Amino acid sequence: MAVETLKGTQDFDPKKSIEMNKVMDTIKKNFELYGFRPFDTPLIEYMETLTMKYEEDSEIVEEIFNVKDRGNRELGLRYDLTTPLCRYVASKPQLKKPFRRYHIAKVFRDGPLKKGRMREFYQCDGDVIGQEGQEIEGELLSLFYTTYKNLGIDVVLELNNNKILRGSLLEFGANEEDLSSYILSIDKLKKIQKEGVLKEIEEKNLDTQICSNAIDLLSSKSIEILKESSSNELLLEGVNELSTLVTLLDFQKVPYRLNFSLSRGLDIYTGNIWESYDLSNSVTSSLGAGGRYDKVIGEYMALAKGNKEVTELVPAVGISFGLVPMMSVLESNETSIQKEGLTTTLIVPLSQDCVSKAFKIADKFRNENINTEMFYGYSMKKAFKYCDYLGVENIVILGEKDIEKNAYVLKNLKSKEETIFSL
Repeated sequence: MAVETLKGTQDFDPKKSIEMNKVMDTIKKNFELYGFRPFDTPLIEYMETLTMKYEEDSEIVEEIFNVKDRGNRELGLRYDLTTPLCRYVASKPQLKKPFRRYHIAKVFRDGPLKKGRMREFYQCDGDVIGQEGQEIEGELLSLFYTTYKNLGIDVVLELNNNKILRGSLLEFGANEEDLSSYILSIDKLKKIQKEGVLKEIEEKNLDTQICSNAIDLLSSKSIEILKESSSNELLLEGVNELSTLVTLLDFQKVPYRLNFSLSRGLDIYTGNIWESYDLSNSVTSSLGAGGRYDKVIGEYMALAKGNKEVTELVPAVGISFGLVPMMSVLESNETSIQKEGLTTTLIVPLSQDCVSKAFKIADKFRNENINTEMFYGYSMKKAFKYCDYLGVENIVILGEKDIEKNAYVLKNLKSKEETIFSL
């Protein structure tokens, strides 16, 4: 019998769980401060639901964990939190909008394993369905930035608009069907520089001059310069949307930087997109991302009705926190919780005869919402070692002499201050 975890999965010991809960509790608190409501969906969905939007041989379909029930129905484990949300909205035509929901849960992908890529991991999403305009985007990014700040993570938001990417290539004569292939390479501009991108474009047998011109345009230092240098209608639409969002962020003092070559989910995101980055560079990958995806739910609703053409657009915009890289930043910044437990007060009866009175003391603290634990080792030495291990702040040692005096002492282990209470 195997006594180890499956590759791509992991145990969360108490210390790790405490740290993760602190992060998730902060995120939940801020979501609710901004009017978001908790939401959950089944871990298991019909396979048809999970694959509806994708070709049979697509990467995401190949990574779905397949299962069958007793009725031999084709089922699968959810691989993200957006697809179940689409299914939910499509099944609720009378859903009151705008619909604000947050969802923190595990998802599963049976893909290639490598560092930072797991089979089982948490996603942490907040979405607003049925709300157009950049105003809601500005509010979402305020929530995004405030949450990182509350956790002690110094971030900057990187912004772009997918219409700018598409429009820059159309500006110089690219074919619509080649846009995705061009953009996948341009997205690597920071890593492999212009020469590397053009080499990749040449290997794809695409026009390197079109790509070179588009990169030069996307290298504009400001929105104003980009706007003055362009005539493509789609690009200018994206510029106006991004400009409106930037004005809102300036007002809210949310730090950002523009990256006109940034790309995200070309088949998903329809407008402004963003990623968050750690300014200390202790983690170089993004700490979260999101954007506007106005077509996805409409496509899902159309496919559910057996239609290929989208007949209804459902405005949608969302953010997603990267819990794993956020935890890495907290650990490197030494701001994570270095505790094995949540107990703040330890009650130590020195014999079995003292236990009943110790129960009463413990009840008193618990009634005051103080995390209190009983220690039955009947040994002061063992009790103090246990306090060190858990990170306990206060200790009560109760012996027969204390009971005779009808009093006990609460000792703070950091300040060494002692307080006497009556039994």
